[in-house]
Order: sequence, then C-alpha cells, then structure tokens
Amino acid sequence: TQEPFDMSLAEIHARAGKFRSRIRMRNLTEYGAAVFVVGIFSWMAFLIPQPVVKAGAGLIVLGTLYVVWMLHRKGGAGGALPDGAQPLADYHRSELVKQREALATIWRWYLAPFVPGMLVFVGGVSFAPETGLPLVARLIQFGTSVGMVALMFAGVAWLNAQAVRKLDAEIAALDKARAGD
Repeated sequence: TQEPFDMSLAEIHARAGKFRSRIRMRNLTEYGAAVFVVGIFSWMAFLIPQPVVKAGAGLIVLGTLYVVWMLHRKGGAGGALPDGAQPLADYHRSELVKQREALATIWRWYLAPFVPGMLVFVGGVSFAPETGLPLVARLIQFGTSVGMVALMFAGVAWLNAQAVRKLDAEIAALDKARAGD
C-alpha cells in the first residue's frame, strides 16, 4: 500500500522558490551565452570576407536574438510567490506546466532557429574557394561539421527531454498532494 502523500504549505513554498531561482539562473546563463554568441558571430560577419560566411554569421545572430526573445516569452520565471496554500499550489503548478511546455517544444523555438545560419555558415566555410581542397574533402568537411552540430542538438534535446520527465513527476506529485486536500 502507498502512504498518503501530503505537501505542506512550507514545502510548496520552498519548492516554488527553489524552482523560480533555478529558472532565473538558467535564463541568466542563456542570456549570457547569447551575448557571447551575438558578439562572436557579429565580429565574424564583420571580419570574414566571404559573403556566404558573413550571411551565415548574420543568420546565427538573428537566430540567437529570436531564441532569447522566445526564452523570455516561453520560459521566463514567474512573478512573486502568492500567499496561501491553494494560490501557491496553483501558481507553482502553472509555472511547472509553463516550463514543461517550453522544454517540450525546444526543437521548434530553441534549436530550429539556428539551423539556417549553421548550414549557411558551415557551407560557406567548407566550400570557400580559398581552401583549395578537392570537392570530396569539402563534402567530408561539411558533412562532419553538420554531423557534429546535429549531435550537439540531439544532446540538448535529450537533456531537455530529461527535464520534461522531471517536471512531469513534480506536476504529478503536486497534483497528488492537492487531491489529498
């Protein structure tokens, strides 16, 4: 038999506060990384003479700006924690669901915006006439680079899928505690 599960107001408050802090820290880290990516690829777009590579760098910058906007819109941390058990439980559940939905759709708004820029950038670098490489070597370089990016994207998607599972468990635990009220 399972023991009845009950989550106290203090426990819900602690979980909600910790969750908000974690989301804020994640977002600050993402914003910092975005500043770095925008800076590096803007510098490359300015410095590198090949137009295709410049265009790829510009698309990566635009993709990064879109991702930051979507992160703020879809994954921003909620406001101040409300008082009282029911409003706090409702608030915490809605924040869990919001973050779960953001992470479950990561391919559409977080990874896909980088695909055009990465393909153009890697293609521009791989097929630049200045390399002097034969076509087969250029194709291998392009395929290897795209494969590495795809593996990195798959890793990000996998990590986010793990986070979705954890959020599902937290939502279920909260729902179970609320049903016991």
